[in-house]
Amino acid sequence: MAPTLELFDGSTTINFADASGNYGPRRGSIRFGAPETRSILAGTMLRGVHYGPREISFPLWIKGSSVADLQTKIRDLHSMLAKAIRRQKFDQGTIVVLKTQLGDNDASDISFRILSGALDLSPSSLDTVDVDTNNRIRNALLTLLVEPFGRLAAVNLSQDTLENEQDSNANYIDVTSITGTHGAKLQFEVEEGGASAWTGSKKIWVAMRSGERRTDTLFIQGEAEDSFVEGTDPFDGTGGTFSTDGANAAHSSNTSGGQTAQARWTGNSGVGNTVAGYLNAGYVQYNIVAGSLPQGLFRVLVRGRIDSDVSAHAVGDVGFALGWAYGAQSYTPVDGDEVYPSAHGEYQTIDLGELALPPHNVPDGYTGETLNLRIYLVQDDTAANVNFNEKVDWFIDYLFLLPIDEGVVTVDAVGDTHKVLIDGLSDTPGVYLINDSDEVVQQFATATGGPFDIGPEDTRIYVLRDDTGDPTSVTFIVNGNYTPLVADL
Repeated sequence: MAPTLELFDGSTTINFADASGNYGPRRGSIRFGAPETRSILAGTMLRGVHYGPREISFPLWIKGSSVADLQTKIRDLHSMLAKAIRRQKFDQGTIVVLKTQLGDNDASDISFRILSGALDLSPSSLDTVDVDTNNRIRNALLTLLVEPFGRLAAVNLSQDTLENEQDSNANYIDVTSITGTHGAKLQFEVEEGGASAWTGSKKIWVAMRSGERRTDTLFIQGEAEDSFVEGTDPFDGTGGTFSTDGANAAHSSNTSGGQTAQARWTGNSGVGNTVAGYLNAGYVQYNIVAGSLPQGLFRVLVRGRIDSDVSAHAVGDVGFALGWAYGAQSYTPVDGDEVYPSAHGEYQTIDLGELALPPHNVPDGYTGETLNLRIYLVQDDTAANVNFNEKVDWFIDYLFLLPIDEGVVTVDAVGDTHKVLIDGLSDTPGVYLINDSDEVVQQFATATGGPFDIGPEDTRIYVLRDDTGDPTSVTFIVNGNYTPLVADL
């Protein structure tokens, strides 16, 4: 089987390696070059690599059956290059590509998308002997500016159904054995699953994690807490009592695994006031030992709930905040760090902010400390009445460490009639809302972040939704495809 090298615009092919001999590169002259590369450094630490276009060029002879046919062959090539530029510029028509492979097998094609190109005819183009006698020109130079990497044939993802938790099922899909040497461009779709009923128009998070880090534990059940720590009494003058339940089942409805962590402050006697201003009423602690501590950058998502029969408590008075301790370092939240649910009496997934793990570097060959991850119970109120036996409850259903250092998209206001399309594959990449007829209803979706590539190592893609419903019943159907990227052959 012979190697192939050809230009293709969707209907017309100019073949540089076929038996007709109309176009022929000089033997051993083809150089695929390397993409433009810019390293992103923090000191001497690599933080990323940006790839730009690459230039592929090679000397070429062109032959016709007559002088007129030779002229046609030259103009066909010029026309193909002009077509490539025009289609890229206006984003219309089939993209012109340089296709190559080692064997004559269409399934193995590697396609380099052409951004621009030029054909430079050498002085020998006017050689009377070559042109008039042999109907050819020699030593023309074809130069092509192409995308950084070639594309292999698209691979379909196996459709999967995920849950809004990791108790009875998973909230992720694994993409393994990615053939691209430089990863793959991804088109990924999320929609409501089967008999699932998404509640309201809510936020959805989609994130990826690859390589050895892919299997890190990022999901923590609320009832798996290691301790409750009492904080400042939020009730002034009633002698409030702090109580806890590490496996509360009273709120088993609409919770992952049927249990939650619960902390409560109760007014003891008489009539008092809520304490004016910000305070930390305590915290729920989760210990992650050094050997199980994931590394990277995360946002800490907490699925929690506030119940209060304190008449002074309005939405925006009671909430959650993030803190931690790691060896001699610790962070205690202050006024302004807290996040409040938009309603009481229902479970919501709340973003408590960014967390780098581990909080400080550990020397090679040494073991870090245990991380004490703390979810603080917060009140920020004006002084107002609180009566005997009035109480406020904080419930934690689960925590999720959302990875944000490889690729993440946060999409706002996704309803049960929407699909989310994260498209890094099309010529117009973006995040879209799609309806059931696969029509774009919002271009672009209200989102933070954008499309991401996956691989080249095995990749895990997570999906989570802010939904008041039972996480087991809130499901996602995910599917899509990816196009592997390769450096050359």
